[in-house]
Amino acid sequence: MNRHKLVITTSLLVFLMFSMILSSAAAQAASAEDIEIVDLYSSIDSADVTLHSGAHHTNITIDADLILDDKVLRSKRFIIDEVLPDTDITRVVYWEINSPAEEEFYTTKMTLSVAGSVRKTRYCNFSYGGPSLPRVYIEDIIPDSRGVSVILSPYRTIYGTQAVLVDVEYMLVNGDTVIYRTTDQRVDVVQTTPLSEDWNVRLENNHPYSARVKIKAPSQRQSNTVIARSVDFTADDDARITELYRDETGASATVLGLSQVPFTGEIVFTVSKDGETIEEIREKSPILMSDDDETTEVIWDSRLPAGMYELSVKVIGNDGDVVDILETVIEAEERGYEASATATTAPETPGFNVCQVVFTVLALYLLRRNR
Repeated sequence: MNRHKLVITTSLLVFLMFSMILSSAAAQAASAEDIEIVDLYSSIDSADVTLHSGAHHTNITIDADLILDDKVLRSKRFIIDEVLPDTDITRVVYWEINSPAEEEFYTTKMTLSVAGSVRKTRYCNFSYGGPSLPRVYIEDIIPDSRGVSVILSPYRTIYGTQAVLVDVEYMLVNGDTVIYRTTDQRVDVVQTTPLSEDWNVRLENNHPYSARVKIKAPSQRQSNTVIARSVDFTADDDARITELYRDETGASATVLGLSQVPFTGEIVFTVSKDGETIEEIREKSPILMSDDDETTEVIWDSRLPAGMYELSVKVIGNDGDVVDILETVIEAEERGYEASATATTAPETPGFNVCQVVFTVLALYLLRRNR
């Protein structure tokens, strides 16, 4: 009886241990699948890698290597402290190869590790200086604190241009991390085509960023063409005066924000006559970002006497610099009620006044009575 119970107990322990091993293996397999590299691009100038996480992870590293003939030319390690579920993260590396050899074939290797354990390895092969030609060119990129503008051109041959449909991806990079990205799909590039995109994130004043534009030209007959280019810029606040009203009693200015850096400066109204300042009023500006506009109103300490005055309205930025100025004149007129009083005063009536009429009537009455 006891021997039978011992056999059952032993079998149960073996079954439980086997179940735990299977559960652990399944958990590791699921864990390996819920974070992966979903996109990789590289050229001789730079590379970007995008990973997707389906669960919460910590202690993530991405090792990037640029390889030529089995020799590692450049290496970069990205450290990601934490990633939330259902999240994409993109990192960018700049290889800084000064003078690469022509017509060489390179390999970029990206290794994804979680808590020191390698989960994924992905490769990207590309050639530099080879005979292949891109189907579309990036003619120019101009980024600023509001957004980025880009000019694309199709592939040119001796027979003319070849139209192409492309996907244009815009990235805003802070250091090596993409903090904003959006894509225009199926852009028809028949001729030189200007495009633009605004950043939809708040930027930090006087902070360096990079705008990265990535072009993908899908093709069924040949391998897809992918090109990318990055341009650095420094974010700063910006605003413009769009409307101004003024008279002898005060003024109002409407200011439009032109940057994703929050504008927190001042609006300065200065009234002068013949070069001498009569009054200056400084008002704190409402916080403005791109496409925000607010109106600031001021009233002079006293009504300006009739005459011609100069008015200067300055928009002072976050750092005390003048970002916009508008100069005009004020033509002050006479007070309205004084002119009205002068116009409605009746001139004296010639001849008898009321007292004279009364005196005359009374004298005639007394004269008749005495008679």
